Amino acid sequence: MDEFVGNDNEDVIEEVNITDDEEEIGADDVVVTSPFVGMVFHSWEEVDKYYKRYGRQQGFGILRAAGSHLQKGGKIKGTEGILVEVTKDGDWVVKREVSEHKNHCPTPRKSRYVPMYWQENINSLVKRKLFNDYNSGANVPQIFNCLASERNGVENVTFTKKDLQNIIARDKAEKMKEGVWNAMWKYFKAMSTDNENFFHKHMVGEDNRLQDVMWVDARSRASYEEFGVVIVFDSTYLTNEYDLPFSNFVGVNHHGQTILLGCALLSHEDSETFEWLYTTCLSCMSNKKPIGFLTDQDVAMKKALLEVMPDVRHRWCLWHILTKFSQKLGKYNDYDQFKVELHNVIYNSLTKNEFEVQWNVVIKKYKLEGEIWLAGSYHGREMWLPAFMNGMFWVGMKNTQRSESINRFFDGLVDKHTRLFEFSPFYIKVVESRADDEQQADAADQREVRPLATQFMVERAFRKVYTDVKFPEVQEQCNL
Repeated sequence: MDEFVGNDNEDVIEEVNITDDEEEIGADDVVVTSPFVGMVFHSWEEVDKYYKRYGRQQGFGILRAAGSHLQKGGKIKGTEGILVEVTKDGDWVVKREVSEHKNHCPTPRKSRYVPMYWQENINSLVKRKLFNDYNSGANVPQIFNCLASERNGVENVTFTKKDLQNIIARDKAEKMKEGVWNAMWKYFKAMSTDNENFFHKHMVGEDNRLQDVMWVDARSRASYEEFGVVIVFDSTYLTNEYDLPFSNFVGVNHHGQTILLGCALLSHEDSETFEWLYTTCLSCMSNKKPIGFLTDQDVAMKKALLEVMPDVRHRWCLWHILTKFSQKLGKYNDYDQFKVELHNVIYNSLTKNEFEVQWNVVIKKYKLEGEIWLAGSYHGREMWLPAFMNGMFWVGMKNTQRSESINRFFDGLVDKHTRLFEFSPFYIKVVESRADDEQQADAADQREVRPLATQFMVERAFRKVYTDVKFPEVQEQCNL
């Protein structure tokens, strides 16, 4: 960094080193001629502007420190730099100029490491792209590489990844000034202004801090009207730095695609909190209840659902229960044998009676009557066994993996460090992406007509009703 030093009417410019191992990328394209003795400026502002441009071009910064060196005998005691004096006419004249660099070798590429040039390098266009791309899910290294590509290489970029990260951090800090919840509430208000069907509701604790919040955009509310037959609810995905589990409601559309129906951040996973959430969900959806509700094996969820929607069929995730087999039963020497037989009974029993008979045969064969976890699972068999779900349309869902596919979509967008107010914008991006998938599938259905597999009139009739994804299931039944 160069330093301007002098008395009241003199100034000396000095440099501060930037080491060679810091050199990476590019300089400004503006060409500024080197200073020389006798060079005249009409104001101090001209001197300052000129030497900053020159320093940026050469690869060093400048700093004016008036009065730090004293004049003796008409000479300046100082280091390398330039001396400028004010004439009687008010002009500034270069009296001494030293261009040699004793301890370092500045190059144009080193300008990117001089803080005084950073704000000049990162203009409004760069910031606009930075925020747009970052809010779309891109990380800072990806954005930096894209900017470097637009400038034909990293060597032509005059700022660093750290500079971009600092801008993002300052923006987040600015949003946090009003408080986490205020920032999120501000976003909700903006969304509600744009679309009156945007829904959000929250609950505040005794300390006046945000406790629970749920939000649903207009598109998800419309999707629920069409496809809210069976809902999958998951509350296990993510806990961010505010210790609020991220939950979501998921459904299936006419293309068999997973659709997001709503999101929530919850302070507790108890029956009271779930009761508030399920009640809020119903109020958002005009009290239209689903036929089926699929969750993991959670007692608090079961209690809340019985209170809020007692006539809705509640089902536990089959996959979560079966994955516990090895943990709970793996201690037995003949585990591999009876696991296969129990799975066969679970998946292939067509009626309740058939299941009861076959299950008891396996239990007695392997002497598992005293196994407490297995007995508990059998006691709750009406909540998860396929044979007990016959006669009801479940949209092909037996587990919460639909919800987990939504969670995977959030991966890369949110993590445990994501700020509270950032959840809702990311939710909107997921909904928009899913809506785009549905529109593409609708367009494909209009372009193509699937050939018939039989001569049955029912197949011909159903071809006009079912989508391309679901119609093969009809054809499979026609071919039986």
